[in-house]
Amino acid sequence: MCGAQNLHGQWMCVQCGNTLVAYCPACHAGNGLDSQYCHACNMPLPPAGNPPVQAQYPAQPPPQPPWYPPQPGYPPYPPQDYQAQPQQPYQPYPDGYAQQPYDYMQQTGYGGGAPQVSAIDRLTEQLKHFIRTTNPILLSSLVVLIVGMAIFLVLAFQFGWIKTGGPPKAAIVTDKTPPQISLVKIREGQSRGAIVSWVTDEQSSSQVEYGLWPYANTTTPIQNDPTTGANAGVFVHEVGLSNLLPRSSYAYRVFSIDKYGNKGKGPDMQFDTTP
Repeated sequence: MCGAQNLHGQWMCVQCGNTLVAYCPACHAGNGLDSQYCHACNMPLPPAGNPPVQAQYPAQPPPQPPWYPPQPGYPPYPPQDYQAQPQQPYQPYPDGYAQQPYDYMQQTGYGGGAPQVSAIDRLTEQLKHFIRTTNPILLSSLVVLIVGMAIFLVLAFQFGWIKTGGPPKAAIVTDKTPPQISLVKIREGQSRGAIVSWVTDEQSSSQVEYGLWPYANTTTPIQNDPTTGANAGVFVHEVGLSNLLPRSSYAYRVFSIDKYGNKGKGPDMQFDTTP
């Protein structure tokens, strides 16, 4: 020791730079030079303490030349080798996913990046996502409902429950006016018979009711009926009466029906048979 005075607690001599700490050979804890046992592990320390150790100071970096062009008599600025410097390792995210660089050209679909997703692919992905996230029972019910509706529509069109719209049908014109009867006449026929004739303003059927006066309780069969569709009817009508009694008075009336079912009635008439 150099014998210089140092303050309590200093670990280096201010005069010679030697260490003022005795290190334990077992746990390497620092102790005072006058300590006989280590304060950390209670191991005995060497009597003379540790040999003095010359203090080591970190080497000072060499001064950097100023940043200006080299002048005569000064060394040039040393070039720096950037490739020789150590590269920092790639640091991942804290959650374990490595950070990926954002490629604007590739993400937006412009330039040489990936092509844009079509509408059909986007719809397909949405359908797959819907199937994966939907309750299986609800999804099965929805499929059964769609299939049932499709089967019902097919059967409805097959059996005519649903009719497709066609061209509008022409409105059916109906006539509420019965035929107008005129020129009612009767003339004598053969074999104690008579012939009744009349005229109508439209095509219609022919029929006569007759009987002994004053009761017309006998009806002839209807003729030229247009309501059946077999014929169109007639304008001039003639109906024969047979098996009449001689020297008798008969009452009669005529009827005509058009194709719309309107029935026209003639006036009550009377005639007498010959002997």
